[in-house]
Amino acid sequence: MPTRLLVCPPGHYDVRYAINPWMTGHVGDATPDAQRQWERFIELTGCVADVEFVQLSQAEQTPDLVFTANAGLIVGNLAIVSSFRHAERRREQPVFRAALARAGFATTFLQQTYFEGAGDALFDRVRPILYAGYGWRTERGATLQLQEIVGCRVLPLLLADERFYHLDTALCPLASGHVMAYMDAFSPHAQTLLRRAIEPGYLIEVGVDDALRFACNALEIGDAVIMHDCSRRLRERLHAAGYRVFLTELSEFHKAGGSAKCLTLKLEDGPAAGMAVATA
Repeated sequence: MPTRLLVCPPGHYDVRYAINPWMTGHVGDATPDAQRQWERFIELTGCVADVEFVQLSQAEQTPDLVFTANAGLIVGNLAIVSSFRHAERRREQPVFRAALARAGFATTFLQQTYFEGAGDALFDRVRPILYAGYGWRTERGATLQLQEIVGCRVLPLLLADERFYHLDTALCPLASGHVMAYMDAFSPHAQTLLRRAIEPGYLIEVGVDDALRFACNALEIGDAVIMHDCSRRLRERLHAAGYRVFLTELSEFHKAGGSAKCLTLKLEDGPAAGMAVATA
């Protein structure tokens, strides 16, 4: 069965405010190529997945709605809808909740905490672990509530570089058992936790140049990894792990701090079965 993805056309997309360092300097910039880049991305993604669309009729004041990874966290048939830290994004919450309900999910919120969905919570594809980033958007308390819901170990990871304000800008778990990570985005303790959780040979450490190209904000479907750009070295590392790498221009979305992964929400997600990973 093809992977289902929730996406949103960039009909209202623009950089209207600055709530992360990528936006600073781009407020008011026209984004004439955003629609073209998004259509090309969806055309490529549609070759390997089924896409479902957020309805835009009530979304005129939600320029970041295009980043559907922030809609919530999918855990089986439950969608934990995001509670955004910044007021500018809270208007998205009812739109996302309605879209997820239409897609067949029961919906809920975490209580009295900020939580930004699959932007900050990523299931390992093999190990029974939920990586939970916190610090810039999601609060530490959200990770404690998630532990009571998701049915697997929650690994809280403090994000230390404001350019990588969401976990999915710095970490990308892959179904092969490999995990791409820009380690300097994390606190020293979080780096230690990652090295303990991921077996030697399966941690693909991404350099700063690739990280700033949003290489970790990649979309993986089957043996395809879709991203904006990456170095030859990283491409070869992914090829060695069994992946085909597809590059597609997403520079207009980088102005707001997002890329391929941010533009999608996988509608089948949850804890991995915990199969053992052989040493690479």
